[in-house]
Amino acid sequence: MTFGPGVGNVGMYVAREMLVSVPEDQRENYLRMVEEISDLKYQLGVEVARQLPRLLAQSNPELVRQYLTQVSIVAKLGWKSGVEVAKQLPDLYEAPDPELAANYVEIIEHATKGTAESAENIELAAELSRLEKEIQEMEPKVKRAQELRTELSAHDRRDEKRKKHAVELATALPPLLARLRPRHRPTYLAQVQRVAGADPEASLEAADTLLDLLNGERVSHEGANEWVNRGLDVLERNKEVGRGYFRLGSKYSLQVLEELREGLALKSVARVLKLYATALSGRDIAIRSTEDMNSLEIYTADHIVLPADMRVFDDERQNFAAYKVATAQGAGRIEFGTYAFSLDEISDTVDAIRTKYWS
Repeated sequence: MTFGPGVGNVGMYVAREMLVSVPEDQRENYLRMVEEISDLKYQLGVEVARQLPRLLAQSNPELVRQYLTQVSIVAKLGWKSGVEVAKQLPDLYEAPDPELAANYVEIIEHATKGTAESAENIELAAELSRLEKEIQEMEPKVKRAQELRTELSAHDRRDEKRKKHAVELATALPPLLARLRPRHRPTYLAQVQRVAGADPEASLEAADTLLDLLNGERVSHEGANEWVNRGLDVLERNKEVGRGYFRLGSKYSLQVLEELREGLALKSVARVLKLYATALSGRDIAIRSTEDMNSLEIYTADHIVLPADMRVFDDERQNFAAYKVATAQGAGRIEFGTYAFSLDEISDTVDAIRTKYWS
């Protein structure tokens, strides 16, 4: 049997067979009444849960209210007496004398209350019970307060560490800015600020690395932004790994940098290289990219395969020179028949080698 949140711990008092014995349209009300009476004492809730189905079956709401009231009156004076009254009252309600149940409750009430001293003890006990209940209700708050103190203490330690690294950044940044090329300054400052907001220690690494990347033209301004984006993702998952990323101390950081590093695109110079190769070899030669290698035969006499982009040097002029060297080499091989050669042309030599070394 599963109970909803509205009935609290009532599942501790109500067994499955008890609830089944209650008419379906009265079950919600039954659970509520058991929960309310159990606030006085757990054992009282158990007994009332046993007796209520019998009373509810009589379809007499007034009798049910009377029962709960009388049980509560005695239970507030002494819960053990209340449990016994809760057990006996249903039988007394069936007696011929309708006043018998009320008389019974009155007797038990007086017996439980006793003398003035006993009444005082009862009041003190009731007060103690209330205080204990309040203390019990406070326990989760006390526990939460301790958790908050611990968390705030950890935050304070992190704040001190953050401030320490902020001071280090304040010292390190001016010399770096002095070395930075002016045209890179807006991008550099924006990216370092982003990392500093996430983790000052990582920003120390990023400030140094970005200086070299931008001054060395290893990434564009857009590339620097993307490199930092990837690093911040890593930093969010793991601070130490993220700091390693920003000092180029991780494989992933280098992979991202290689991916973003700009070079001279083959498609931008392919036509010039085609004319150059054709002029050198004396025949029409196509220029193809290594990106097409899956569908191409690399070594043939009608095309030269070159990298999709040239990143050997930091500037386009030198990268274009590297393309020209590779094109000239390919054109020379085509011109002088490197790819036209076939082993069938020297079959005697091949047979002699096979006989000498493989027989």
